[in-house]
Amino acid sequence: MNDNTPFHWLGEQIGRLLRLVVDGLAWVLTHIGSAFSSFYHGLGQALGISPTLTSLIVLLVGLALLLSGLRALFRGRIFAAAIAGIPGIAILSWLIQ
Repeated sequence: MNDNTPFHWLGEQIGRLLRLVVDGLAWVLTHIGSAFSSFYHGLGQALGISPTLTSLIVLLVGLALLLSGLRALFRGRIFAAAIAGIPGIAILSWLIQ
């Protein structure tokens, strides 16, 4: 088979271009994952929590409840603020010890 044809050259160039795109995407995704992991380990170390997915979910739930309580307080709904804010504070204090 003759490897000096224009179609062979074109196939090699397209293959190289695809390889470059795939390698670039792999590099970007690896660095994004590494950045997220470093961020979460730093966050966990600063808060004194273990860097696990469960801890992250509990932290997000506690923050959401606290935010909901603050929003209710700013709207003048004191009872609703207590209903959402007190469990949020309790969850965060339990988690952060």
